[in-house]
Amino acid sequence: MQKSLLALSIFSIANIAAAARGSDNCAPEPPATCYPEDCNHCYCLGPENYGVNAPVCPLTCNGDFTITAAGFYWNTHQDGMEYAIDNRVKNPNVANILIENGNFNDNILALNNLIDSEYKTPDFDWDFGFKFGLGYCTTCDSWDISVLWTWYRGKANDHIEAEIDDNQTLLPLWSAFAPAQGSILYATDIETHWKLELNLVDIELGRNFWTSKYLAIRPFVGIRIASIKQAFEIQHKGGSWSARKIKQPGQDAYNNEVDMDNDYKGVGVRAGLDSTWNFGCGWALYGNFATSIVYGKFDVDYDEENRRASNPHDKTKIAECTDSFRASRAMLDLAFGVQWSSMFCDCQYGFMVALGWEHHLFFDQNQLWRIVRIGDASIAPDVTPEPPLPDILPNNQGENVYHQRRGDLDTQGWTLKVQFAF
Repeated sequence: MQKSLLALSIFSIANIAAAARGSDNCAPEPPATCYPEDCNHCYCLGPENYGVNAPVCPLTCNGDFTITAAGFYWNTHQDGMEYAIDNRVKNPNVANILIENGNFNDNILALNNLIDSEYKTPDFDWDFGFKFGLGYCTTCDSWDISVLWTWYRGKANDHIEAEIDDNQTLLPLWSAFAPAQGSILYATDIETHWKLELNLVDIELGRNFWTSKYLAIRPFVGIRIASIKQAFEIQHKGGSWSARKIKQPGQDAYNNEVDMDNDYKGVGVRAGLDSTWNFGCGWALYGNFATSIVYGKFDVDYDEENRRASNPHDKTKIAECTDSFRASRAMLDLAFGVQWSSMFCDCQYGFMVALGWEHHLFFDQNQLWRIVRIGDASIAPDVTPEPPLPDILPNNQGENVYHQRRGDLDTQGWTLKVQFAF
């Protein structure tokens, strides 16, 4: 009788203790000793101690909290950002573009011939960014949940000039301006500035497990929250924007500016697979892959104006339009590199450092509108007026042609990551 009561008491106390720690049938059975590997590297449960799909974490045999911090140096590119054609035709002299009857001479018509020409694209720079994440690996079949924030700002700048005496002319691709003379649009100075602000928040649920003694994989699913903001500014000077008052009503000198915004915000599902190829002593190669489908909203703006280069420096609006729509966009994430990890303080803490190359692709992110003028003619009379010559802008002749740019955005570069588990 006493033995039965003693057994019942022990069983009751064990149940109460298990319920108190909230991990009944989840934690490894005692003793939860570390699985040793060469070079003093160890895991709580190794591939030889668990059976099929042995879990890699928790490393500390008691549930792991992880802190991840990463710094990276990335470069970015985007399709459809050509802003001008560099044409190897002599830059025409604006003082001699028209003859007295208002017809164009061969000097300006030669711009229709593209000779050894090339598209000019902004020079995309390298810039720093960071990642920060928190996670927890449970003792229940080693499921882990984590959140990771990625922040990056990219930029691209370019400046090109073509002097009158150079065998070179710049043909703008992003302007709806029509000169008073109605001639072919060209510039002698173009400057561009592009900025990108990228914010990604990834929430993941995964499980990291051994498939062999040296290979571990982690499938995961989750949610991606994305904010991708772009600003593109183009400044045109000279050429068609120069002062032109020879033999007809003309125009003062202007500086032209085109401002465009392309913003996207959305949320969607994300899934992928992380792999770790261990060589021993804590050293390993890693290769990660993930894909996302994000549903969000685009806000696209186009604004163009001329600013008089002399007093009173007034502005003339050339074009202003907006576009807003919702769409789903695919995103692709790839990473490959080398890492080293270890446990210390009797397997109570884990540490990992990794260096690798990452590549991220954001499909169809360039939704900018490009507006150009075609068929515009001179609004000047056939006879030369007496001074003072009037300034007769804007020239509203011709037709606006609208082109929606379609292009993918990508970022790539080196990433240094540090992770601490406890």
